[in-house]
Amino acid sequence: METAFDVFAGYEISVTTRRNERGAWVADLDVRRDGQSRFDWPETVQPEWRTADEAVRDGIERARRVIGQHLANPDNHSWVATREHAQTWFSAEAQRLSGNVFTRGE
Repeated sequence: METAFDVFAGYEISVTTRRNERGAWVADLDVRRDGQSRFDWPETVQPEWRTADEAVRDGIERARRVIGQHLANPDNHSWVATREHAQTWFSAEAQRLSGNVFTRGE
């Protein structure tokens, strides 16, 4: 069993490797920020690796990808945020168009 640590965008990534029932190496991830766990990593079919080093590399890459996706879209596809954005846009457009319509030649 090997454990590795990395820091990415203020998140602390901990990767622990273990051998599965077939003897291959897999990575278990823990991502924290300010001492609190930030992501739940569901038990899924994981990639299997020949060495612990490969499993560590994969674990860090997966964690960085999830963090990057989270940072790129912090509202996490919230319908509330989407609706608020649409309402703001609509209100601004309605205000802009009310009495301020320009035609060609004016």
